[in-house]
Order: sequence, then structure tokens, then C-alpha cells
Amino acid sequence: ETFAYLNRGGTGSDTSRYSRSISMRASGYSAFDPGNSSYTARGTQLRKGLVAVDPNVIPLGTRLYIPGYGYAIADDTGGAIRGNVIDLAFDSHADALRFGRQQVTVYIID
Repeated sequence: ETFAYLNRGGTGSDTSRYSRSISMRASGYSAFDPGNSSYTARGTQLRKGLVAVDPNVIPLGTRLYIPGYGYAIADDTGGAIRGNVIDLAFDSHADALRFGRQQVTVYIID
């Protein structure tokens, strides 16, 4: 239901429904990375479209849009996720490595 809500209307780059934006350091991760679980902090199977955040900055369950990544849901946390840092989940270890580390703008969706 959430993904259907996020994907309603627009072209996939529509940020007109955002309430604020945050510049964040991003890195890619996957369930196939050494030491990672296959499930998020909220119990969802890890896949693209889910991200790890500091819940003091972005509450879990928040809907997001990240240019170059797409729509996402804040569904995970991590030991190295503090402040304006975000981990973007990918479906494979190779995809996560290709993304690497980047500075991104994260849009908080209304």
C-alpha cells in the first residue's frame, strides 16, 4: 500500500509533495554485505526502496524521495547511521558497491 501511495501520479522525479529536504551522506548496502541482516529494524525483508536512517533526524516509517534512487521508506537503523547519514538498500551487493558513497538530497514526502 505504501509503495502504491508513493508511486501515485508524477513521473518518478516529482518532488512537489515534499515538506522539507535534507542534504545527507549516503552509501549503498544490501542484505548480501558481510555482517548485514536480511531484515530491517522494523522487520521488513531488506530490498531496494528501504533505507537506514538516524530516527532522531528522520523517523522510521517516513516516506522519502532521493533523486537517482527513487522513492523510499525509512525502515532501518544502523550502528554507523548518526546525524545526516543515510544508507540506501539495494537488491545486490554489486549494486550497492556501484552506488558507493555520495552526497544526496533527501526529500521528506508529505
